[in-house]
Amino acid sequence: MLTRSSMRNVPKSLTACMLIALAGAVTHAQNPGGPPGSIVFFSAGNGQPNNQIYTMNPDGTDPVQVTFDTASDVDPDISPNGKHIVFTSNQTGNNDIYIMDRRSGNTLDLTNNPANDEWARFSPDGKQIVFDSNRDSGVFEIFVMNADGSGTPTQLSFPPTLGRYPSWSPDGKQIVFRHGIDIYVMNADGSGTPTQLTNEVAPGFAQMPNFSPNGQYVAFMSFREGYCSVFLMNSDGSGQTNLTPKDPTDPSTSWCSRAPAWSANGHEIYFMSFRPSTGGHNQVFVMNTHGSNQQQLTSAGTSGEPRAR
Repeated sequence: MLTRSSMRNVPKSLTACMLIALAGAVTHAQNPGGPPGSIVFFSAGNGQPNNQIYTMNPDGTDPVQVTFDTASDVDPDISPNGKHIVFTSNQTGNNDIYIMDRRSGNTLDLTNNPANDEWARFSPDGKQIVFDSNRDSGVFEIFVMNADGSGTPTQLSFPPTLGRYPSWSPDGKQIVFRHGIDIYVMNADGSGTPTQLTNEVAPGFAQMPNFSPNGQYVAFMSFREGYCSVFLMNSDGSGQTNLTPKDPTDPSTSWCSRAPAWSANGHEIYFMSFRPSTGGHNQVFVMNTHGSNQQQLTSAGTSGEPRAR
């Protein structure tokens, strides 16, 4: 039987301090699309040593902590109707997929599996969740399950090639994911042969792909230039462009941008990044779809893996 738990209370003074610090002295974005509280991300710091899940407005204002546990909570996503948040947590000692009711704060362990289950993403209709797991032989592969955790998850990719970081197309008919060191797209039911979109050369690799709301583009992370950076390509793999190139004078080890996520209106891309200006700490950024007007939205501790709804 799956277990259910409620949010723990945190002293109001501590919570207030953390939220003030999260807002920080940052420049807010230029009217990005989406309703209040529609950006979800993880954050840690300021007396809170472990990653917890937060929401904020699309312009970075009004950060609100929504999980309160002693585990590490990461990889969040918001359901299409905005009523639930799914995330990865190691509350059981390994990574499971949890779902939270935003109104009550109650959480449910959806996978409850001794393996590691991660990177859950709601389908466009909210009825299914795609995720990656190493439950089948120790190699991470792509699975899909009912959003309420009922039934047995269906495996969509298979060893020996790695399969990770899945995301749905806007019409729910395809899933884009990391396959080996490249980005591929496959039918959502796993039928047919996946189509390769990138051509990375080791030690480079690409991952964390995400379809634009109109389905015309895919944002993803690539290590092809010696550091992780957010790239944009057409949905057929053409026109690949680095949106977050590092300063030429900075060492590659001081710069990493990844986990891109589109705004609700498709006009902006959120992402996490560390760079010299963040003191080497991951923070949430937003930029226009072609890389211009990059703005930092968080500043306290470390924050990352933004998702918009």
